[in-house]
Amino acid sequence: MSEELVLWHDFNVALVTAAAALLGLLFVALSIHIRALTDQRNAELRSVARSIFLGYVVSLGFGFLALMPQTLWAFGLELVALNVGASIPFAAAARSGLRATGVGFDRRVTMVQFIAGFALFASAIAGSIGVAVGEPSALFIVAGIAIVALLWGVFNTWELIFRMQSVGG
Repeated sequence: MSEELVLWHDFNVALVTAAAALLGLLFVALSIHIRALTDQRNAELRSVARSIFLGYVVSLGFGFLALMPQTLWAFGLELVALNVGASIPFAAAARSGLRATGVGFDRRVTMVQFIAGFALFASAIAGSIGVAVGEPSALFIVAGIAIVALLWGVFNTWELIFRMQSVGG
């Protein structure tokens, strides 16, 4: 295992724990508001929920991958694949969410959510490439992005819960 990754062990255990807990809480919140999510006119809410889910899953994946015994190069390649792979369904969720109409709340919030999500993915891919080329300081970048992604997910979950409540969920 890379010596650099060994130094990040405790952080990655905490990251996996936090991401798994938030993912579980997201499922609870979505289950409580399942009627609002399944209503055809609420495609935007489903898209936002999908993007939050992806953010938590990517952070969870980052932590699990970092806990595997491997080189920085291998870890970096896995991170690139994880982020590029997750950006595809995120782009589909953004497309669907930004096209949706009729839910009656400020669309600028949704636009900011998706634009920030794309910026996070772009930063994560750049940091992952840094890890893949063997730059240990890039671990600080991808770890920071994982933390920001979790915090952004918490904000978006909060926002989503109140949006679902306001549309009758």
